[in-house]
Amino acid sequence: MIPRFIPIWIVGVLVFLRILLIFSCNAEVATDLWFLVSSYEDPKINSYDLAMFITAHGYQATPREDYVAMTISGKEFYLAPNDASPGLADILMAPPKRSEKTHPDDTARESKSQPVRVSYSLEIKKDTTYTKTNSREFRETIRNAALFPLTPYGMCFEGSSRMGKIYTSLGYNLIYMYNPDNPPGRGHEWVLVEDDKTGNTWQAVDSYYGIMDISDYYRAPYSFPKHDDIKLILPQWVI
Repeated sequence: MIPRFIPIWIVGVLVFLRILLIFSCNAEVATDLWFLVSSYEDPKINSYDLAMFITAHGYQATPREDYVAMTISGKEFYLAPNDASPGLADILMAPPKRSEKTHPDDTARESKSQPVRVSYSLEIKKDTTYTKTNSREFRETIRNAALFPLTPYGMCFEGSSRMGKIYTSLGYNLIYMYNPDNPPGRGHEWVLVEDDKTGNTWQAVDSYYGIMDISDYYRAPYSFPKHDDIKLILPQWVI
């Protein structure tokens, strides 16, 4: 029973915050899982080898005949080996329909699969902090190179893509930054532009707000040099 002296709106806020926390945790775990299975290749991997691989990386996974069942924070989802497609598996919201043809490795497992890491995914860095440039001249050059906001609020992925084209056309090196947890369930992407006079120092730029000096903009759960690398990080749920 809720005490009478606690306003009902406070209870509602607490419940809402708890839901956001659970959703954020699920999104973070799903993102890390997607990043893991996208970073390796093995067209011959079967559900049993996939389950062992996932378990070796700290997840609880149960192999079925042609997929792997998982439960994270009370939510069930499934991984199905994707043969020659990129990555090791597709992440599913429901168990896949039983295929007419059984994978040969499920009946005769004479040779064990050995996942091989995909080289291009090594460009993606996790939890990296970058050094902010101290050059006012460089800051003003970057500010004046584009008219902000480049895109409406909430369209950071398209905005970051546009910034990439603008700054690379001017000869600058870029790093794309991605935080999957803020805002929860959607994430946010922005860019760092390298100060070519000092090297390895950067200016953060948000496609909506423009030049950013807040320290949070110089550290992200994921950072990568190519905008298309975001496809390796974002969880893509298959119905």
